[in-house]
Amino acid sequence: MNIRTTKLGVGIYLQPNGALVEESLGDLRQSVGALNAGQPLHLVLDLRQVPFFDSAGLEYLLDLSIELREAGGSLRLANANSIGRDVLAMTRLDRTIAVHQDLESAGRSFV
Repeated sequence: MNIRTTKLGVGIYLQPNGALVEESLGDLRQSVGALNAGQPLHLVLDLRQVPFFDSAGLEYLLDLSIELREAGGSLRLANANSIGRDVLAMTRLDRTIAVHQDLESAGRSFV
């Protein structure tokens, strides 16, 4: 899985290209781990190119959200497709992790 990383203001934007499934989570974990510089991380995960996620992907998102929050940071999700938004709603992860329609609103939410 390719993951593009961009920093803008206080936020770091990660854009994975592929499904968030157990087999590909190592790449995302590695990208997030490389960002951890001892400071609170405010991440936006751009799901535009993520067609779906499995239970391992959902569990990782929940764990990452908790880990970032405990360290003073945060996680935002943006650009999920309709299936992704439905899954996040059905699993109620959208009540734990902020889900935004686009990158702009996700970025503004840090202010």
